[in-house]
Amino acid sequence: MTTNGDGRPQSTTTPQGTTTPQSTTTPQSTPILDQAFDAGSLYTLRAAVAAHATQAGLAPDRADDLVIAVHELAANAVRHGAGHGRLRIWRSDQALRCEITDDGVPDAEDAKDAENAENAASEAQAPEWRTEPGHGLSLVRQVADHTSLSSGRDGTSATISFALAASGPPFRLDRHQADGCLVLTVTGPLDLASAAEFSRTIADLLNENENGSVKLILDLASLTGWDSVGLAALITAQQQVSATQGARMILAGLPAHLEQHLREANLNDRFTLADSPATAAKTI
Repeated sequence: MTTNGDGRPQSTTTPQGTTTPQSTTTPQSTPILDQAFDAGSLYTLRAAVAAHATQAGLAPDRADDLVIAVHELAANAVRHGAGHGRLRIWRSDQALRCEITDDGVPDAEDAKDAENAENAASEAQAPEWRTEPGHGLSLVRQVADHTSLSSGRDGTSATISFALAASGPPFRLDRHQADGCLVLTVTGPLDLASAAEFSRTIADLLNENENGSVKLILDLASLTGWDSVGLAALITAQQQVSATQGARMILAGLPAHLEQHLREANLNDRFTLADSPATAAKTI
């Protein structure tokens, strides 16, 4: 299956909910962190998340992403929700799962009079957290592996999941020609440590072929994951290719969990995806 994308800006509409995180391992019943927060305690919340994420085995760059995601969600609860809330983090063998909740709307008894109280009881709903690009939830969907969000009378609950890195091959780039296309195979993690090398390679490939069309296939079947820096490098590569006359780029063999991440982050329309390099070569 091939899905088309041309590097144009994504839609400004972000869905309210996304796929519930999938895990084959049940997390611990007791959270490794259970902490209330309000506007005055976001700093201490970030420090606690950073410490627990590192201790739980999350890679340093992904721990930074987790801190960013939790902060954005907690800030949403403070600014657009009840003004305070609670964070809980569970660890499984495969991932860290975080739940950020607020406390919903004030009780109807707090309304100024009986009529307002009746209206509040029948009409009040939990304030919705903002989801526009550039705001917290849009950013969270880009850095977290999975996200879900639900709102109701009792408040808003956001759940995010960050996979714990499994052992795998080191980062490596290999290139070869196939069916008139340049195939760049990416192995290992695309992250803070490897993003610069990836970006330099893409720039070199475009410079080497500046006088002719470039048909670039990124073979990502052996890509083990990315962090926010790695994903940004991939987006930048697409933008550079789109800005180069006669150049095209297709992502081939992207692992299912990373393709799902692109969909949840509303970024899939920025790329052209193909099941394999052979399929990409037929359509590029």
